[in-house]
Order: sequence, then structure tokens, then C-alpha cells
Amino acid sequence: MMDDGSYVCDSCGEEIIIPLDGTGGASQEYVEDCPVCCRPHLIRVTFDPDGEAVVRAEPEHQ
Repeated sequence: MMDDGSYVCDSCGEEIIIPLDGTGGASQEYVEDCPVCCRPHLIRVTFDPDGEAVVRAEPEHQ
């Protein structure tokens, strides 16, 4: 299982490394602020049966 994932912030363009936790289920969704520009992103993580993760992020619209 992967320990870290990443996404590119749509606001500032920085690659953000995030910790992954497969114990939270095969499909996870949460909001996290970019540590560089502080803009909130909706993070979606999906784990396949082999433990490989796909991370998607999009700006959270308030």
C-alpha cells in the first residue's frame, strides 16, 4: 500500500504531498487546505484491490 500521494494545487501550481491511509476505506473524500496558498481543495482518494491509490483534487467552491 502507498504511504503518500500527491496532487497539483489549481491555485498556486505547487505539487502537494499528502499522507494516505488505506484503513479509511477504498474510497475517501475530504477537504484539505493547500499548505502553500491556503485554498481549500476537495480531495478524493481511491484504492484498488492491490493497494495502489489514485488521488484527485479540485478547488472547493464555497
